[in-house]
Amino acid sequence: MNAPQATDPAHAEPILRLSNITKEFSGVVALSEASVDIFPGEVHAILGENGAGKSTMMNIISGVFPPTRGTISVEGDVIAAMTPEKAAALGVAISYQHPAVLDDLSVLENLRVALPDRVFAGGDPHVIAKGMLEDVGLHVPLMARADGLTVAQKHLLEIAKALAVQPRILILDEPTAALDQEATDMLFDRIRAVVAKGTAVIYITHRLAELRQIARRVTVLRDGRVEGRALVADVSDDDLLGMIVGRSLASAFPPKCAEAAPPVNFTVRGLTGRKVRDVSFEVGRGQIIGIAGVEGNGQAEVMRALAGLESWQGEVVLNGASLAPAAVKAKAAYMPSDRHSEGIASELTVRENATFSAVDRFASAGIVDRRRELAEVGRIFGSLAVKAPGMEAGILSLSGGNQQKVVMARALLSQPGFILADEPTQGVDVGARFEIYRILREVSASGVPVIVNSSDAAELEGLCDVVVVLSRGRVAETLRGDEVTEDRIVAAAVKAQSHVTGDGASTRAVSDRKAGLRQLIDSDNATVYPLAAVIVALALYVFSQNGNYLSSFNISNILLLATALGFIALGQTVALLMGGIDLSVGPLAGFLVVVASFFINDGQAPQTIALGFALMFGVAVVVGAVNGCLIRFAHFTPIAATLAMYIGLQGMSFVLRDGPDGYINFAVMDFIGWKLGPIPLAFVVLVIVALVAERVLRHRRAGWQLRAIGSDEGAARRMGIRIDRTVIAGYVAVSLFTALGAVMLMAQIGVGDPQQGVSYTLASITAVVLGGTSLRGGRGTFIGTLMGAVLLTEVLNAVSFLGLSQMWQYLFQGALILAAALVYSTARSRAQA
Repeated sequence: MNAPQATDPAHAEPILRLSNITKEFSGVVALSEASVDIFPGEVHAILGENGAGKSTMMNIISGVFPPTRGTISVEGDVIAAMTPEKAAALGVAISYQHPAVLDDLSVLENLRVALPDRVFAGGDPHVIAKGMLEDVGLHVPLMARADGLTVAQKHLLEIAKALAVQPRILILDEPTAALDQEATDMLFDRIRAVVAKGTAVIYITHRLAELRQIARRVTVLRDGRVEGRALVADVSDDDLLGMIVGRSLASAFPPKCAEAAPPVNFTVRGLTGRKVRDVSFEVGRGQIIGIAGVEGNGQAEVMRALAGLESWQGEVVLNGASLAPAAVKAKAAYMPSDRHSEGIASELTVRENATFSAVDRFASAGIVDRRRELAEVGRIFGSLAVKAPGMEAGILSLSGGNQQKVVMARALLSQPGFILADEPTQGVDVGARFEIYRILREVSASGVPVIVNSSDAAELEGLCDVVVVLSRGRVAETLRGDEVTEDRIVAAAVKAQSHVTGDGASTRAVSDRKAGLRQLIDSDNATVYPLAAVIVALALYVFSQNGNYLSSFNISNILLLATALGFIALGQTVALLMGGIDLSVGPLAGFLVVVASFFINDGQAPQTIALGFALMFGVAVVVGAVNGCLIRFAHFTPIAATLAMYIGLQGMSFVLRDGPDGYINFAVMDFIGWKLGPIPLAFVVLVIVALVAERVLRHRRAGWQLRAIGSDEGAARRMGIRIDRTVIAGYVAVSLFTALGAVMLMAQIGVGDPQQGVSYTLASITAVVLGGTSLRGGRGTFIGTLMGAVLLTEVLNAVSFLGLSQMWQYLFQGALILAAALVYSTARSRAQA
């Protein structure tokens, strides 16, 4: 059914016009001939099922995807090639359904890297950022790492970023999916305020009630096409539902349990754990129980405790049998609210995601019956109306709502004792919601207890027979039967919040102290302190065994050797921060020394010596650019690209010189090795370079972008970061740092030797790991790397002074890496607890 075309004589020209937009992915049409006009000073809602093309359309408007065909016009001007940078310049801002939040960066850094510098001009960035967060009701420490935020807090942070640029066109993709009613009301007030100033708001939602509150126009997409468009006041909910799903839907929710007091089959008594105290409730056969409350009052913790993901005390009884914690975990089927981090395995297929917790059901003698597995998955997918290209398609190829259905399918296939559904319809379209409600009701009727946590009070009213309202981790009120209404649920939560007693100020103070300690432990530079302690302790121990260890000569020797390794390790840090690695740094250092050995010799003119240094750094730039291009444009993995370069450089070193030859100018060597007492000047330069690099990493856009790519490349791309350019520049920086290390290596060995340098690849990685840089990317520290290089050099030197064999060098290196990895992972896990 097509609703009438909306017209508005007050606006002669739209601010944004999409004309016949088509988008194809590998031949699959995601959007077909879609045309939409967006007018200033009003909210235009976009409706449609998951996979209907809504997010694709928004990504085209924001420049993330180019359209296959069609045109985009802004104020009548056709935009030839929309990019995130151009969209931002035109005043387009977007808040994504899956927030483009970088977990490895702090809250403040997320704002700084995503927003233009002009937003923070003319004031203290901390004050400006705090104002942005307060504007959306988000109260979190600016220096807290984003991986500690809840899903709702990440959504608010995403919304704060979008509002901060005062956009002309604001896109909100499911902004209230994870928000409670208070946060939703706040957001609507902010939307009305920006609309009053002339901003055009494109609002994607699955909630028709929200549509009535906030939108003036509505466009419905189905299967990638515009199914209809209308003024909201001129179209009924039934018409909208008909356009969305292509059929009439008489009722959103299936009938509730007919029995007023069915036999109890699931009981929780005195559940106590993190953020929850003495929570008790019971579920009758055929009933669905809901968990409600203002966000952050223990609802998620109750669900995670019952899923066995957090420790707890109390009693859980299933069908009359008391369950131990291990049995509770085995019996539970948990549908997490954050499907991306906990619900799906992104590297697995659709089929594998649906069955990995129930694969034993399809196996005989350890061999999986694939036919039986496919039949069962097909059956459950049919009942949930899962839309997927195929069973063997990657899970990330599905829309968000269909990914959620796969999570539910896995829960059902595991034949659980009870089901825990945490925000089960978050980001799910209207039609799919009805299917999920129906399935949950059927499961409950079959005798499997169902517990649902939802921030949508209307959903709890329609779906649940009993609702337990939590406040500050305790049961504030239990609603049953006719008491389960949206008004009663909201009132119970708000009333409980207003009557909490206790010394809130002292609690806040303790919380702040804990938060400060947690931030210190979780900071990238946390490893610097234990490294410094180990360096001092080791030096004192070896000195107690050999009085010559702390002589001026030996200190100078250690620092000089550490300088060459330190520069190369700083470069390796850049690669690891981007989520890559550079195996070619060792051979590159050796190759550059071989190149220098033809020019930087005794008797050569100063111009020739200068040319030698220029060639060293010029070759480094070329090598870094080639590595970056192989990774970004030839789609080599970082290991494959830099390993190929490793082999090539090592071979070229032997082509230029088949043995040690070409002695380096003594005056140059003396200058490079010049000392201030026992301290080499080059080491002082290394420290200065490391400090400058650390400042850039923490306080400059280049550093934030580097870490953003390593943290989440997809989110970084949506923020408008030029990934290819940044990665290539990063690998050039790696090679330039390596060239500095090669200068030091040249001064140490004094000859062009093709066999030198190779060992620096492993040594540089070791130093970086010791310094606390994550091999997964996004987190790291140049100061830690510097300390790691000093410690590693000190260990190798100490082995000689203690009269130990070379075997001990490798044993100590391995022990140091293992200890560093254990300390680093333990610190992170405790900080996140």
